[in-house]
Amino acid sequence: MTEEEYIGIVGEIFDGYTDITFQGKTVYIKHFSIRDQRYIHRFYNKYKSIAESKGIPSEEEMLNSLREDGLWSDNDDRKIIELEQEMEGLKGAKRNSFLPSQKKYIQEALEAKQRELYFLFNKKAEIVGKTSERYGSQRSNEEFIRYLIYADPQCSRHFFTDEQFSNLSEEELEFFVKENDHISRRLNESNIQHVVLRDFFNMYMSQTEDVSAFYGKAIIELSVYQLKLAIYARIFFNMFQYNEDIPERMKQDPEAIFDFVERKKGNNKGNVNTEKGASAIFGATKEDLEAIDPNARAISLSDEIAKSGGVMNMDQLIELMG
Repeated sequence: MTEEEYIGIVGEIFDGYTDITFQGKTVYIKHFSIRDQRYIHRFYNKYKSIAESKGIPSEEEMLNSLREDGLWSDNDDRKIIELEQEMEGLKGAKRNSFLPSQKKYIQEALEAKQRELYFLFNKKAEIVGKTSERYGSQRSNEEFIRYLIYADPQCSRHFFTDEQFSNLSEEELEFFVKENDHISRRLNESNIQHVVLRDFFNMYMSQTEDVSAFYGKAIIELSVYQLKLAIYARIFFNMFQYNEDIPERMKQDPEAIFDFVERKKGNNKGNVNTEKGASAIFGATKEDLEAIDPNARAISLSDEIAKSGGVMNMDQLIELMG
């Protein structure tokens, strides 16, 4: 992403909306707040009730029928629960790991579990079909999009009346759904993290402690993107304050910063010995050692053993480890 695109993201978040063009007119899609989200629940309950009144079965009713027909089983549900639990375990292991090679291995295992879970969810959705919950979710999402579309940058006048919105064609409705999805993808957490680490944002980082004063709004009126921007700015500001040894080459890479700080915590617990200018960790690759301490001398245990004629006693190992 270019510097101009990052600046654009900040401006968009500060504005609290994204402007698009629809049929030659400027439309403002408001960035939702925690306060706005209550409408999703209201809309969901409204349309779920409508579906039930039309005789559309619930998901549980459909699953019971599918179990009787042998198309879905309790074992399938247990498999989903097991996969979710395994993924939580892998996420915890990744958080606690301080070696990049270990993190990479765990991430690959996590992605494999995610694919397996995605397949099961898709299979379940396909055979369950239309339910009152799915109808409620789909229609509430559409209704929420109508709620977010405004005719002015102050987001005080809705662009569509209820009747106008209900008369939109499928293509027109799909246009707004895709635009809203595009906003969510562009303003994702990774991009927001990168934004607060850019040089142009440095002057703002120390000012985000009082979020309400920073934006000049009550916190409950802030969009979720505005809150995330301020929160990550504070997180990285504090990391820089308490970890002055973060290498310059990492200072615009959020993942590298998080890993560096986590590794440092691990080092302080005795996981790494970097005394006497050496870094020694059993099971670590050269790339791991470079990431842990770029300035240290990386020790290859096999090389040291070869230098000693293929044998090392305990005293030699202790001296090698510092």
